[in-house]
Amino acid sequence: MEDTELAVFVSAFESSGFTGSINWYRNLDRNWHLMADVTPIIHQPTLMIYGEQDTIPKSENLENIVANLDVVSLDCGHWIQQEKPEETTQSILEWLKQQNA
Repeated sequence: MEDTELAVFVSAFESSGFTGSINWYRNLDRNWHLMADVTPIIHQPTLMIYGEQDTIPKSENLENIVANLDVVSLDCGHWIQQEKPEETTQSILEWLKQQNA
């Protein structure tokens, strides 16, 4: 990420804080309990883009809950759209073309 790009994120977090970005993790236990009796199955066509160098592991059971799943892996870390913006956009556009074919 270029310094000018990083400055945009720094500026945003300086003005609004980082709370919004971490609230999902703060509420994880509550969400777990709220969803305990739910078996979510996503039927809509779905594209999952992974970063091959991400420290967060790929989901081992995503195919079990997403019925119509396509997976793309890019050679990058966790911040896929910042690290590989052109490749991310191209992956999404190609996937959308396939959905409309």
